[in-house]
Amino acid sequence: MLLSIDMTDLYHQIYQGEIFQKSQCIWHENTLMNFFRSNLLSLGYEPLSDNNKVYQRGTRQVVICLVDDFSTCSTNHNTSLPYLFDKDTVVITDNYITVPTQYQVCQLPPSFFGIYNHTPSDAKWNPDRRFNFSVNRLDTKRMLVLLEIWNRVMLMALNGFKVDNLDYINFNCWSWSGDNGSVNGLKENFTQQWQQLELQYQEVYQHVYDDLLPHMPFCNHDLEHKQSHLQAWANIVIETYSSDTTVALSEKMFRALCLPVPWIVYSGKHTVAYLHSLGFDVLHDLISHDYDSIIENKTADPGDKMVVFIFEGHDAVEKIKATSWLELSQRCEQAAQHNQNLLARMQSNWPTDFANWWPSVIEKIK
Repeated sequence: MLLSIDMTDLYHQIYQGEIFQKSQCIWHENTLMNFFRSNLLSLGYEPLSDNNKVYQRGTRQVVICLVDDFSTCSTNHNTSLPYLFDKDTVVITDNYITVPTQYQVCQLPPSFFGIYNHTPSDAKWNPDRRFNFSVNRLDTKRMLVLLEIWNRVMLMALNGFKVDNLDYINFNCWSWSGDNGSVNGLKENFTQQWQQLELQYQEVYQHVYDDLLPHMPFCNHDLEHKQSHLQAWANIVIETYSSDTTVALSEKMFRALCLPVPWIVYSGKHTVAYLHSLGFDVLHDLISHDYDSIIENKTADPGDKMVVFIFEGHDAVEKIKATSWLELSQRCEQAAQHNQNLLARMQSNWPTDFANWWPSVIEKIK
């Protein structure tokens, strides 16, 4: 399969995307972080790091983490989530946590997600390929999803299926610590990430890695980022953090929810169930999202969450394609409109919700 290399979609350009520009979600997030920081400083707390996420006063700590998984603020990397922080710690986060903790967690009102409120323009769904998988930053999870996608593509090709231009894939290999200024640098980032994978993954995917490496950074289309979302039968959403105990959501998920296109999401266990409980239309009638309840066993064997995720995604696309186009397009437009309206209501409710929530938090940290 002939693949082209596209160096134009640089990492920093993602912030020029429609959801960032229309919702100003980064500004809202930073403004809220500054509010918390100001109050904690007034209460005598001092920041313990440059990122201003962990504060201390005497023996007491306050952790503030929005959008990112709050476990990244802990130094106890080998400790289970209930014991990441001691009993004198209060965590302020938008994360949804599914296990009890010895520290106190103050979860923001769900209307916080109103920071992602936006109405996509020219969102006409016109699918002609199976998946859209767009990735700028390289990490283990994103690499493994690509390897599993391509593993199945190679198996389909061996079985005689036509796989040219099966999916829209843009995998740029941008790395925080790598060389992002050249094709060779990005290719080396891919190699270094591969070398960090556990041996069980290398054994399963060695042939896939060998096939992909010459084409890195991988891009097999020349569509703009948003357009590739609108020309696939299903969008693959990869949240930065996945966990069996925490759901951490970002603009990636809410972009997909606001487009009239089916999607699957690799994220924390029960992410889809959580979104459904908040009132979002997750298109359960089109996609079962059974992968949502699977734990990450990290084997790359049948039953592994990642393997099931891609397998179920492929089956969902086959089911979707067999549906009446008029019925299907109207159903997806209905879901997108519903989700846009819900985010707009969340944004409107946020000031009151926050005002009612904050006094109880003050009592815990003062």
